[in-house]
Amino acid sequence: MKKLIYSFLFLGTITAFGGCKETSYEDLIPEQYDKILYLKTFGQQNLELFDDGSLVDYSLTVVKTGSDPTANAQAQVKIMTQEEIDRDDRYQGNNYKVLSSDCYTYKSELLDLTATDAYKQVKMKISPARILEEITATKDENPNYVYILPFRLSSPGDQVNQEKKDLILKLNVTKLSIYFKKGSQTINLNTTTGDEWTFEAGIAMVSGVQNTWDFIAQVEVDRSDEALEAYNTANKTDYLMIPQEAIMNINEGVFEAGNNETAAAIRIQREGLAKGYTYLIPLKLKFIEDIETISVSDKMHYIVLEYPLDPEDDMIELTTSSFFDVYGWHGGKNYAALLDDEISTIFETNYGMVTGNATYGTPLDIKTGKEVHSIMFEYITRDNGSTNPNDITLWASNDDEVVTNKDSESWFKLGPVLNTPAAGKGKEKYTSKVYISAEPFKYLRIAVKTGNLPVDGTGAASGCWGMSKLTIWGY
Repeated sequence: MKKLIYSFLFLGTITAFGGCKETSYEDLIPEQYDKILYLKTFGQQNLELFDDGSLVDYSLTVVKTGSDPTANAQAQVKIMTQEEIDRDDRYQGNNYKVLSSDCYTYKSELLDLTATDAYKQVKMKISPARILEEITATKDENPNYVYILPFRLSSPGDQVNQEKKDLILKLNVTKLSIYFKKGSQTINLNTTTGDEWTFEAGIAMVSGVQNTWDFIAQVEVDRSDEALEAYNTANKTDYLMIPQEAIMNINEGVFEAGNNETAAAIRIQREGLAKGYTYLIPLKLKFIEDIETISVSDKMHYIVLEYPLDPEDDMIELTTSSFFDVYGWHGGKNYAALLDDEISTIFETNYGMVTGNATYGTPLDIKTGKEVHSIMFEYITRDNGSTNPNDITLWASNDDEVVTNKDSESWFKLGPVLNTPAAGKGKEKYTSKVYISAEPFKYLRIAVKTGNLPVDGTGAASGCWGMSKLTIWGY
């Protein structure tokens, strides 16, 4: 295993708090002190570490100064216990948790600073992996714990600067990992040329380190119901999962030593996608088998593919000849009212007789003029909303016999039409969702079972339904 290279000085990012800082070796010392000892780095300091499975070297510097810099001195740096920290008034109330000796290798020995020594260093090895294990094991005791290594300088016979004798090293360990640089990207396929597209997802190594490995970052599409539901719930959307047949291939990201960033790519084809829907591609990073010490973030990268029906190009051009009445329930057949922009003109089914049946109610049948796989419609209710259509289901067929055969069995269900305007809601616009069929169709049946009264064969002769305008889009 190669050793992790930190991109900051002294194998860690050290941040001083308040007035704590590194001081000069030439502090002004009263003459009565021929020698005085202190820690070059003191106070409360942060040390950021990364766990790559290796030990981290760390050192402290003990400085000797005074009116006689050639005097000999002795010093010792110990790691304080939890009890010592808890008893010290200066450190109470900080939620300090002293890390155990399992997290480091250090031997406290007496240092001899001779006439030629202005300072001496004490060295230790810190184990980020063990620190993470200890944090995991103890964090439930107190979620506010601040994990520390508390050093104290002392001397058996020499003066120690009391303000610079302690170093409270607050350690934070980050697991060496890779992650997606962005959370999501959105693409409108109507503005993207071609029938095949490649979309990239940038991947980066956690900041603060320099990558020293060659390895592969593999990604996959999380097609689970849980992933889709979690996204839709969090974002209040109703996206569809990307169909498997629309995914051509996925190319992994390649990390090379010295390079902290790469990109994975997924290739999508138009075939397999239905126009009128928005699709979700939840990408997640796979476990890195070659280097177990590099973890992967569980945060996903979401590609949102918008594939809307075009309001102009996909509008079906309707004429009065587009409608047909195989049952004879359309009364005056005022289909022209569905095509003009006048709210006062309405199409209405026959209200002088009992109409409808249990399967289709009293339907409005339409020729789309072309084979389509997806359909969406919009209507405006009549001026007073008294005969608004409700309890609606969409059916479709690709068989020409439906124009003349009322008993045709070639109709197949597209789905229910929900949340339509209630009776009495006049001049309201309703826009349906997009309905998709794997089977192409060129006939659409808007099956209505309720108007001002039931129109499914069970209502009175005065029952009917109507609307002012109808627009249909299909692809």
